[in-house]
Amino acid sequence: MNRRRFVRSSLLGAVGVLNVSRKLHLRALGLPSAPSQIQYIRNEIPSFAVPPLRGKTYDDLVPDTLDIAGRAKLGVHALTAVTDPGADDQIYWAVDLRRNPVIMQHQFDDYDVQVVEGFLEALPLLRVVTGSNLNDYIDEHWPRNFLRCLGPDGLFYLPLVGGPWDLPPGQGSGGVWGSNGTTTGNSSVTQISSSQLSARCLGTMALYYTRDGNPVWKDACHRMVKRLSQLVMRNQDYCYFPTGSLAPNASYGASAPAPLGLDAIEMNSRLPQGLSQYCRAAGDEQALLLAGQLVTFIRHHSGAFDGQGRFLWSDSDRRSLGWGYNAKYEVVGGHGHGRTIALLSLLEYALASGDKDTAAFVRTSFEWAKGQQGSPFGVSTLVGWFPEWYYPQYPTCEGCIAADMVALAVRLSAAGVGDYWDEVCRWVRNDFAEQQLTSFDWIYRSTEHLPIQPIPPHAVSQNTPERNVGAFAGWSSGNDWVLNDGIMHCCTGNGNRTIYYVWENMIQHNASELRVNLLLNHASRLADVYSYLPYSGRVDLKMKTDCRNVLVRAPEWIPSGTPEMRCSIAGVARSPQWDGRYVRLGPVEAGNTVTVQFPIKTRTVRERIGPETYTLVLKGNTVVSIDPPGEHGPLYADRSPCGEGDLKWRKVSRFIADESLVW
Repeated sequence: MNRRRFVRSSLLGAVGVLNVSRKLHLRALGLPSAPSQIQYIRNEIPSFAVPPLRGKTYDDLVPDTLDIAGRAKLGVHALTAVTDPGADDQIYWAVDLRRNPVIMQHQFDDYDVQVVEGFLEALPLLRVVTGSNLNDYIDEHWPRNFLRCLGPDGLFYLPLVGGPWDLPPGQGSGGVWGSNGTTTGNSSVTQISSSQLSARCLGTMALYYTRDGNPVWKDACHRMVKRLSQLVMRNQDYCYFPTGSLAPNASYGASAPAPLGLDAIEMNSRLPQGLSQYCRAAGDEQALLLAGQLVTFIRHHSGAFDGQGRFLWSDSDRRSLGWGYNAKYEVVGGHGHGRTIALLSLLEYALASGDKDTAAFVRTSFEWAKGQQGSPFGVSTLVGWFPEWYYPQYPTCEGCIAADMVALAVRLSAAGVGDYWDEVCRWVRNDFAEQQLTSFDWIYRSTEHLPIQPIPPHAVSQNTPERNVGAFAGWSSGNDWVLNDGIMHCCTGNGNRTIYYVWENMIQHNASELRVNLLLNHASRLADVYSYLPYSGRVDLKMKTDCRNVLVRAPEWIPSGTPEMRCSIAGVARSPQWDGRYVRLGPVEAGNTVTVQFPIKTRTVRERIGPETYTLVLKGNTVVSIDPPGEHGPLYADRSPCGEGDLKWRKVSRFIADESLVW
């Protein structure tokens, strides 16, 4: 699918690399820093201040295995390094890795993606994980520009004049609604809003309010919810927003029909999440009521899901699928990320409202999406590969759906709605980890033989591969990072938010117990976790506080109740008690080290991923090689030492924030 065409249509209707990239601080690139010509809907904004990030930083020696905090540092780099100081630090949303030279290019979708797909939300979350101050001037510039986009009516408006982009041709899906309740083209409109924009805006402002307590964000959320409540179309026990965008002071026509399928979920399904996050942060029950009515529409009237949670094709899906595919006769399937981001939104509402029926629906739909192993859709739950489109033989995975599925597995498990920690472990270690760009030399090697092309308008080529380290793949296959153009930064926003979800829930604790859900390196106020996997079956916990009970989850290949899980406290063997999939170790005092050991084996499997079948070698549940290898950006290319080499240790800088953000 041409995601760019779809986004604009729906709107108008590792650490070493970081050290190198610090030298590429945007102000040192010689890029213009003069005020841009972008014409916002307002210039006077209320005062705000980004609170300093407080916490403890310390050096540590950790196993050289997957480190989520290290991936979060790469995420901070990508989120802030793909911005343009000459355009008020707006991102370049599209990156073409299959041309010479590689470019980043402004398009109309830039700011839409920056807001709707979570850049402004992910950055403060990853700051909490890492303590990184890389390009931290962005933390002030983005909220300032955000406030300049809030109109007098409370909605968020994209400026159409003065930006470094090409306006999209035509009026898009649904046109632009005006003050008289009719639609027009976009030629005379200078500011546009949409229900789609409001969703992540509400979530972002709720996050900022949670972080700093500034009433600026609470008041802005309140005004946005009030305006949305005035605009929404109501029908008995549900409500909806039609397709199309909104000019200032616009209204929908009285007969505006309810959208269906992909149009319906793009215009409506993300809002319940933002509304629920705002209600949780500020206690606005009106927001939760609106979210509930939208949830009823999405579940029962949108045509995007059936009663069993299966994804359903719609005409709007078929229009967006793109050339070379014919879904005329397809019934079950459709755009993956459109559905999975909707499920995340529905789950947020279910948890905020206590709606167990909606939570069960989300779980059922998630089970269907991941349960297509062996189907023509090519899902691989072994590595966590999901197709961009649930369409037979579709060849690529969009980074957004890979991130959504991990996020759903984490949040369902953390909330006790299901138990998917084994899936999280497999997916994070394999496809999700490989989706994030951690090196750039291969990009230069794969494009140097291509004919040199001129740089198109609104594009840059200088240090583009370096600046995108930490981004997430737009179109990857089972063995290759780039099967299409390269990067859509919607995937970078959603992928990096998912990094926070994983990091936040790797361990859970209350007054009486510490529960380790994922056997990955992790630092916290209670304990630091050191994972030897996949080199050997061992995990150490260095306790920082007394704990009345410590529970550690067994790897999925270790059966419950087996004596194969050997545990010791400060070198003294302790017989654990099994509690489901966890070993219960009892009380542990601060200063002691808990060691858990278990067998780990190497195996070879044949696995279908997308339309192709591969031979995978796994140690435990970590892929250490794939055959055939990829051509442009081979996945799993640097993992062979994990299968047979000795464990190495590396020095890292750990950060423990004084206050975490429960998100």
